[in-house]
Amino acid sequence: MPTTIAFTDLRTHLAETLRALDQAAEPVFISRRGEPAAVLMSLAQYRRLTAQADGPLARLQAWRQAHPAHADGPAAGEPSSTDPWADVRDRHPGRAVDWTDDVR
Repeated sequence: MPTTIAFTDLRTHLAETLRALDQAAEPVFISRRGEPAAVLMSLAQYRRLTAQADGPLARLQAWRQAHPAHADGPAAGEPSSTDPWADVRDRHPGRAVDWTDDVR
């Protein structure tokens, strides 16, 4: 079972949490207001994660190299003129949503 610690408790017990990370093989999940917000892991865990030849970071970097035109995406607020999903994206408008409805 992964360890979860509240952000306020982490601030109080940071030294103990860091020592526990060195001994544990699992990261610590940090919650804020009861919701998961971040993950804290030891340097050894991070190095294993980023060093995996077939890990998520390696796959992302390989995709970026294979698709340089799409790697960074359009600038904020600008439409993409080279949208790789343009031929499959559904452009029809969705259902009408009235944000003035009082939902409780």
